[in-house]
Order: sequence, then structure tokens, then C-alpha cells
Amino acid sequence: MEKLQYRAATARGGVKTLLFSGLALLLWLLLLLLIPDVLHSSAWAVLFICCLLGLIAGYAKLTEPFYVIELDPQGFTYIHHKGRWFIPWQGFSFISVPELNGKELAYVGVKLRCYEEFLDQLQPRLAVNLMMEQRHLLIAALGSNCPTGTCPSDLMIEVGEYRAATRSYKGAIAMFARRMQLLRQLTGFDLFIPISAIGSEPADFCRKVNQIRLQCLDNTVT
Repeated sequence: MEKLQYRAATARGGVKTLLFSGLALLLWLLLLLLIPDVLHSSAWAVLFICCLLGLIAGYAKLTEPFYVIELDPQGFTYIHHKGRWFIPWQGFSFISVPELNGKELAYVGVKLRCYEEFLDQLQPRLAVNLMMEQRHLLIAALGSNCPTGTCPSDLMIEVGEYRAATRSYKGAIAMFARRMQLLRQLTGFDLFIPISAIGSEPADFCRKVNQIRLQCLDNTVT
């Protein structure tokens, strides 16, 4: 198979957003110099803040990776602005859109076969950022499974060490492993990719990846 790449929907339009916000800021400065009394000072401040937010949003889009998902004969790669992770085709069972209380989440879920193989190549910096970005997912999953708020307190304990079959992990990697275990218990999946990152219809994307995985595994066997 040829390499397939998916560009994030959130990364599109960065140049346009940045240019539009920059022109708006220049217009704001021009109007402020020529007709400073046409608006109240608070209105000028609001317009200025809007221009700055637009510049920040445009810059954020430009700093996103051009491609976020890569599929090749070796496996599946997720590219984040803080790093990347890779899973060989034999390293996971399938991907799908998780559900909580019958409602689909805004993520694509990946069910791993082996934690160690994944954790050995995970960068601590990326692990920390993913845990921070997906904290609301954990809270939603806990809330869905603990409607009375009386879940065992050990569910939220961040272990200092995570022991796998052949080795142990510490620090951010151990915390991420514990988070994967907990999310699998609550949702059935270990890893999560925002739907906004795939730039494609989630169901079609999952179907495509699962098909490619089976094809690549069949080619490896034969």
C-alpha cells in the first residue's frame, strides 16, 4: 500500500485567519488614530482583544502539524505538535468511535494489544500533554460510570510506578499507562485521537484504517 496521510481540519485556514486578523488590527490602529472619539474606550478595547485572539488562533493553526495521521505498510502514526506515537498493525485490535451513555464521543478510540510496546516509544512530553488535553474525557467517562459520585477513590490515584509484564515504568509514562488502564475500563479503549484531527468522517476513517490493518496483516502472513 502507499502511504496515506490525513490533514487536521483544525490546521486549515491558518494563513487566512492570521492575515485577516492582522489587517483588522491595522484597521483598528488607523481608525483609533483618525477618529478616536467615534467609539467608547471599552469598545476600542474589545475590538483590540478580538484582533489579538484572531492572531493567536491563526498562529496556533500554523503551528499544527501539516499531517496528523499517517498510514503505511508498517503501521499507524499519530502526529501531535508535542511529539508523535506509532503503533504497528499487529499492535492494536481495532479503532472505533467510543460511546458513553449511547452518545458518540468526539474521539476515535484505539484498543491496544500490548502496553509495553507502545510505552517504550512514548515520549514523556507527549504523554503529559495528552493527559492534560484529555482530562475532560476522563472526567466525562468517570461521571458516566459513577452517576452517584461514589466511585472507588483508587480510580483517580496516579501511581508513581507502573509494572508491566517484563518491566516497570515511572514518571509521566507510568501515569499515562495508568490512565490508559482506567479509560479502557470505562470506555473500552486505550488511546484517543480527536475527531477534529482526522479531517474525515469518523466512521469512514475507522472503517478505512481497520480494512488497511487487516490487509497489511494478511500480506505479512502470506
